[in-house]
Amino acid sequence: MYTPAVWSPLLRLARFTSACLAASLFASAAVFADAAIAMISAPAAPARIRARDLRKITVDASAPVGYLRSLQGVNGAPAPGSHKPENFKFGGWNMPEQVDVSKGYRMARIDLVRTHDAYGPTDIDAKFETADAPGGGLISARRDVFDIFPDPDADANDPRSYNFGPTDQIIDSIHKVGAQVMFRLGRSEGADPRPPKDFDKYAAIAKHIVLHYNRGWAKGFHYRIRYWEIWNEPDLGKLFWSGTAQQYYELYGKLAHAVKSADRHALVGGPAIARPNDDTPYRDAFLEYVRAEHLPLDFYSWHWYATDSDDPLDFIRISRDTRARLDKHGFRHTRSMVTEWNYGLMDPPPTSVQRASFITAAIIYMQDAPIDAANLYRADSVFGADGATPDKTGQALIALGRLKDTPYRLKVKGADLNGFAVEAARSADGRTVQVLLSNYQIPAEFLGPRAADDVLHVPPVFDVRLLARRSISYRNNSGYDLTVDHLPADRRYSVERCRISAAHDFTNLGTTLFDNAPIRLQNELPPPAIELITIRALDSTPADAAVHRPIETPESVGTPAQSAASDENCSASTTAAFVK
Repeated sequence: MYTPAVWSPLLRLARFTSACLAASLFASAAVFADAAIAMISAPAAPARIRARDLRKITVDASAPVGYLRSLQGVNGAPAPGSHKPENFKFGGWNMPEQVDVSKGYRMARIDLVRTHDAYGPTDIDAKFETADAPGGGLISARRDVFDIFPDPDADANDPRSYNFGPTDQIIDSIHKVGAQVMFRLGRSEGADPRPPKDFDKYAAIAKHIVLHYNRGWAKGFHYRIRYWEIWNEPDLGKLFWSGTAQQYYELYGKLAHAVKSADRHALVGGPAIARPNDDTPYRDAFLEYVRAEHLPLDFYSWHWYATDSDDPLDFIRISRDTRARLDKHGFRHTRSMVTEWNYGLMDPPPTSVQRASFITAAIIYMQDAPIDAANLYRADSVFGADGATPDKTGQALIALGRLKDTPYRLKVKGADLNGFAVEAARSADGRTVQVLLSNYQIPAEFLGPRAADDVLHVPPVFDVRLLARRSISYRNNSGYDLTVDHLPADRRYSVERCRISAAHDFTNLGTTLFDNAPIRLQNELPPPAIELITIRALDSTPADAAVHRPIETPESVGTPAQSAASDENCSASTTAAFVK
């Protein structure tokens, strides 16, 4: 992550509330397509709903069109001792060091955690508060003692040279929440950015780190960590890398071979660039070097913050260019991973619900983008002081995690790429359908062409080429008119609605019973807001499980038991279901 000192936003965590704002409503739905609809409007009165202001959304529940891809990756390990220091306020991710967010990660079903920016733990040799360290006094030099290889003059082959303890705790915490590890080999932000003095020795250290966590070396483990990422943002001025591009190429090659020599099943990649739109030596030239030297590149990693656009489509636009670039250079099987992403860094801080809606819309859009993995930066700060009381971003991650109960994607009509994002999916047995809506609207000041060039200037540190901003006119996005078609007939259905908005903290708005299908709902949902709608069949027959599925069923698609709708907060019901 880049941390220019030109702005320090104040992002306050929204407090979780447990009051439920609506009682259950009961209605009937007629069999025919033109039947009367059940109107559920909380908190607005039905009279305020105007049909022309609602977005018509249609979900076809009859035939899945594919599988939901898991994009629930984050930066920031759940364990205490790895969080952004409280005095490091840039970005708003700072938090108390002692918090354990394991419960929150289980609630959100986070499944991939990148180890970057733990400030000592998981760093090979970070040195903070040196004359060359860009972090100044933001990161205390006292954290140097948590490095894996604290003495650069020690023997790389001697287990006694390694300080695995702090990193062991971090990796263990990720493993225990059921997530995979993406291990970043290098240093955290704020550390001395000078290249290692001896690349061969550095490669030997990296090899022994892989051996420790994947092969049991030095009283180690057999975690089978798959992803090993080499360095972080070498293209961003001299914040992380003050060497040349050629030096990075050489280090990459040595570390890539070292990782593979320790575990031939490991996946290695990089360079975790911060400027994917700029023609730097870390795009085409890096790929040309890797190809010429026959180096392994299992994944190509890049970062993006939607700065000065706050547009959730940015990631899709960049991913398409990155995929085309990889294919052009012959890397058709190399994965494209966005290992850091979030709302704009240099913009006025968004409201909590605005960020949550942005993130939800972006992840929904990523489903149809050439992105193989995504790691939000970061999530350890969004589950409160107890690690289990989510703010609105945490609530959005929990809503996204619930979609794993319904892994079969359904066809949706009526959504758009301007912020009104909709994902619909169905369970393996066909009895549950979920529809997740995120109604996000780009702030007016970030619409239309910029007055100057499309470059973020942070003198004298760096320039970043931005994507051209879009011109959008928002309309019929004050709510939704949703129809779920082709559900099995002659069934009763319950419909539960959970909302995240300025006034709702993943609030259960109540359950409505339908005597038949189709299901139609009309409700106001002014932006920014998120709503998760869960439709459950109350009566079933063996035929329900035989409704059309994709030809190939993925392994281990298990569906955890769903909690019944109640007067409690939807996050609280998730806690009961998944935190044991």
